[in-house]
Amino acid sequence: MAEISNCASLEDVPSSLPQNLSLRRKTSAKLGKKESHILPWDRFSHWVHSILVVTFDIEMGQSIESIYPNNHVKLSQQDKTNICYLSFPDSNSGLLGDSSFHFRFKLDTSNSTNNFHNFHQYQNLNQTSKSLGIDYEIYNSKTLCGLQVEKNFMFGYVFFRQVKDKSLKRGYFQKSVVLLSRFPFASLFNYILGLVAVEYFSTGGEVIETACHNIDQWPLLVPGELLSLPILGHYLEVKFPISIEKYSLPVIYKKDLPSVPITLPPVHEVNLFKCLEPLLINMHLLWEMVLLNEPIVVIANIPSVCSELVQALVSTIWPLKYASDYRPFFTIHNSEFNEYSSKNSSPPGLIIGVTNPFFTKCLKHWPNIIKIADINKNVQLESLERGEGQDGIKTNKLKKINPIKLMETQPDILTNFKPFLKKDKSILKNIINGSESNRPCEAQSALLRRYFTGLTQTFMIPLERYFSSLMPLHRNIYPFKSLPKLKEFDANEFLKSLKQNEIAPSLKGDLPGLYKKFFNSLNFKNWLEQKKIEADKKLELLQIQLISDYDVNNWIKGKQEIEILDQYMNIKKKMDLIETKRVEASDQNRAQLKSILNSFVSALPEDVRAILK
Repeated sequence: MAEISNCASLEDVPSSLPQNLSLRRKTSAKLGKKESHILPWDRFSHWVHSILVVTFDIEMGQSIESIYPNNHVKLSQQDKTNICYLSFPDSNSGLLGDSSFHFRFKLDTSNSTNNFHNFHQYQNLNQTSKSLGIDYEIYNSKTLCGLQVEKNFMFGYVFFRQVKDKSLKRGYFQKSVVLLSRFPFASLFNYILGLVAVEYFSTGGEVIETACHNIDQWPLLVPGELLSLPILGHYLEVKFPISIEKYSLPVIYKKDLPSVPITLPPVHEVNLFKCLEPLLINMHLLWEMVLLNEPIVVIANIPSVCSELVQALVSTIWPLKYASDYRPFFTIHNSEFNEYSSKNSSPPGLIIGVTNPFFTKCLKHWPNIIKIADINKNVQLESLERGEGQDGIKTNKLKKINPIKLMETQPDILTNFKPFLKKDKSILKNIINGSESNRPCEAQSALLRRYFTGLTQTFMIPLERYFSSLMPLHRNIYPFKSLPKLKEFDANEFLKSLKQNEIAPSLKGDLPGLYKKFFNSLNFKNWLEQKKIEADKKLELLQIQLISDYDVNNWIKGKQEIEILDQYMNIKKKMDLIETKRVEASDQNRAQLKSILNSFVSALPEDVRAILK
C-alpha cells in the first residue's frame, strides 16, 4: 500500500451517520404526494443505475466482478462489454495509484434485458417510447439544457486503482469501481465514488451495499431545491442549478467535523482553466468548432485528461446545449469503433477522447485533432539521466528526449478549420495577467466560464429576438378555437435583420458566415426544436388563462352536444398537460378548468355523462 500515490486518507472516509443528520434530512427530503408510492430502490434508481466492480483477469481480461444492488440490476451483454473496456485506461501510461475519470456510452436497445425489477417506467433502460418518465421530464424542464438526461445514454464514473503486486501473475493489482448514472454530474459523482471506493478497497463490498442504501434514502432530484444527501457518514447539501449564472456551491459535512461545512466544486463542472490552459491561444477556435458540431478527437495519455477536456469543450457553448454525441473516453473496443474509424464516409460530428496511440493512425482522417499531455506533468526538452562514472560516483548526464515522444506530449491542434471570428485579445490578456499574478485556478476557471457564457449568449441573442417575432399575437388567441401556428424560421430573413452597429466586439469578423454554417448544425436544429416546444407551451398557457376567465355557462347556451363534447375533450387534454407538469399553470387556473369540465358534463345528456364519468 505504500506504493499507492495520490490516495485519499482512510480517516477522511467516515463509516456512520452523524447524529444531527436525521433532523436535516427530514426537512429536505420532501416528496409530497409521491412519498406513499416510493418502493424499495426507486429513489436509488432515480439517481444511480448501479455500482459495479470491474477487475482484470490475466486469462479473461476485464470482467465485472460484482454489481450492486445485488440481484436487482441487469445489463445487456453489449453494455457489459463496453463498460468493462471503458473502466480501464486504454494505454500503457504506467499509471500507478488511484485515478478518476468518466465515460459516456450509448445503451444497447436491441433487447429488453436492461431493467430494474419493480421500477417505474423511467427505470427501463431500453424503453422505446419517446418519454423518459415523468420524474425525468420534470427534471429536464427545470434544469440547464446541458444537464438534461437523455433516454439512450448513460455516464460511467470510474475510480481506478493500479498498484504493484508481486503475488499476482501480471505483477499488478488492477481494479475499478464504477458508478453508472444518467446524470452528467462529473464533479459530484467522482467525489462520492472516491469516498466509496477508498473504503471499499480497505474493507470490502459491504461498504458499497451501505452506500446503495444511503442513496435509496435521497429525495428525488428537483433543480433549485436544497437537498441533503447522506453517504457513508458524510452528508452533502446540494442545490442543483436552474441558471448558468447563479448557483450555489455544494458543501459536505464530514463525520469527524459534522458542524464544519467544506465547500466542493460545482456538481456539473470540470475546472475549465485547468483543462484549457495548454490550448488557451486557440480558445476562440475551439468555441467555434464546438458551436458548429465539428468532428473533434482529443488524444491524451491518460483517461482523466481526455475525459475532462471533452467535458470542458462541450460546456464552452453553454447555455446552448451541445446536441451531438460526445464520448469523454473512448476505446478501440467500443461497439462504435468501426463506424468512427471508417475512411469510407465523413467522420460523424461528435467529440471523442482517446488514449490509445493506435488512434493517431486510424483517426488521422478526422479534420480536427487535439493532442494534449497530462496537464499535471511538466515536459522539458532535455532531462537528466542518472548514471555512474568510472570511479563509481553517481553522476548526471543530459539525455535528449525522443522527438516522437515530445510530439505526443506537447499540446497541439491539427486542423484545417478557418475561424469566422477574430480573437478577443482582452480575455487572453486577462487570463495571462492572472497567471502571472498567481490568481487561483478556480478564479481563472470562473473567469473563462463567464466569458464563454457571455460569448454564446451574445451570439444567440439575435436568434432569440428573431424567434420572438415568429410568435402569434396575443389578440389572435381565442378560448375555444385552435391555437394559431408559429411562423416558419427564415434564415435569409434573419440575416437581413442583423444590424452591424449592434454587433458586440467579441463577435467581430464574418458573423453572417458563422450564422450560415450554424444553421446547418445539429446544435441549431436542436435549439430551434426546443424553442418551438417552449413556444407551444407558452401558447397553451395563454389559452388556459383565457379559458379560465371566460364565461363558460354563457358560451354553453345554444351549443350542440357535439360542440360541448369537443371542448370537453380539448380542456381535458389541457388538464393532462397541467397534471403532468408539461405546462406550468397556477393552482387557480387548474381549479377553474376543473370547474369548467364539470359545467360541460352537466350540460350533456345523462347517457354521455355516465360514459365520461
